[in-house]
Amino acid sequence: MSVLVRKSTLLLAFFSLSSVVFYIFVGRHALAGDIDFQFYADSLSYERIYRDLNLNSLSDLVTFNANFLGPILILDLFSGSREWVLFFNLFVLFLVVWIVRARLELNASTFLLLFFLSPLTFSSLQSVNKEILSILSVALVVAWSVRRNAAYLLFALLCSVLVRWQLSLFVVAVYISLSGLNPLRRSRYIYIFLVLVFVSCIYPMVSGYFERVNEIAGDGSLSGGGSGLYSLFNSLQQSGGYFLVFVPKALQAMYGMVFKLGDTFNPDAGLFYNRVMVTLHCVVAFLLFLYTLVKRRLRMSDDFVFIAVVYCVIFVLSPIYAPRYFYPVYFLLCLVNARAVKAGSDINPGLSETVRS
Repeated sequence: MSVLVRKSTLLLAFFSLSSVVFYIFVGRHALAGDIDFQFYADSLSYERIYRDLNLNSLSDLVTFNANFLGPILILDLFSGSREWVLFFNLFVLFLVVWIVRARLELNASTFLLLFFLSPLTFSSLQSVNKEILSILSVALVVAWSVRRNAAYLLFALLCSVLVRWQLSLFVVAVYISLSGLNPLRRSRYIYIFLVLVFVSCIYPMVSGYFERVNEIAGDGSLSGGGSGLYSLFNSLQQSGGYFLVFVPKALQAMYGMVFKLGDTFNPDAGLFYNRVMVTLHCVVAFLLFLYTLVKRRLRMSDDFVFIAVVYCVIFVLSPIYAPRYFYPVYFLLCLVNARAVKAGSDINPGLSETVRS
C-alpha cells in the first residue's frame, strides 16, 4: 500500500527539523551569550523585562507597556523556557501553513519555498518575538477575505493585540475596506488616494504624540550613516504631505537596506541582525517584489495586493525605520505568487469576490 505525502508537508517537516537542529547547536548558545551571533532582534530584551517584572495580573502588564503584551505573555505561559517558546513558534508556523493550504487556493510548496527564502522566517522560529504572531494575524485576515467567516477576523484581531496597536488598526481597516461599509470598494485606487489625503490632514494634528519617537528616528538615521532621506519623508509627513511621500517612503522602508548590502560582512557596520539578517531579507523581498511586478501580479484588483497596500498605509506612517515591520507584506507577496502557480496563469481573482458583501 502506497502512502502519498504532500510535497508541502515534506518541506514543512524539513524546515521545522532544521530549526530544531539549528537551535540545539547554535541558537540556544547564542541566546545564552556563549557565542557572539545575534540572529534575533528584541528577544533578550523581552526575556529581561519578563524576569524583572512582578506580574500579578494581565492589567499589570498592560499598565506597564502594552507593547510587550504578546512576548511577555508567551514567556509567562512557558515560564520563560526557550525550548517551549521554540515549539510554540513552530506550532504557530504549522497553523499558518494549515490556514494557507486549507483555506486559500494556492500552491503550498511554492509558498513555503518563497517564505523561507527570507532569513526573518527562520529567525522568527528560534526565540520569542512578534514577527511570527504578526504573520498569523495577517494569515487570518487573508482567510477572512476569502471565506468571509467572522471567526477569522475575530481571531486576527485578538492576535493583533498581542503584537502592536497598528496591527489591530490594520485588521479593522481591512474589514472596512473590503466590506459594504466602503462605498468605494469597487474603485480601489480612488479609495486609497482619499485615505492617504485624509491621513495627511489628520497626522499633523496628532504628530505631537510621536514627537519623542521622531527625535529618536532622526538621531538614528544620522548616526547610522543614512542619507537622511527617511527623516526628510518624516518631516514632509508631519507637514501634511503623507500622500506625496507615501510611495517612496514605503519603498525605502521595505527595501532601503538593499543599498547596505556591501556592509553585510563588515563587523563595524552594526549589529549582525541588522546588517545581515535584515539586509538579506530586504534583498530577497525586493527581488520578489520585482518578480511580482514583472509578472504583472501587482494589481489592486487582487485582494492580497490590496490588503498589502492597506497594511503599508498604516505602517509607513511610523517615523521609525524598521524593515522588519513590513515582513507581513513579504508574506502577502508570497501568497500572491503561490496562488498564481496554483492557477497556472496570471489571472488574479479578488475584486469580483470581494464586492459580493
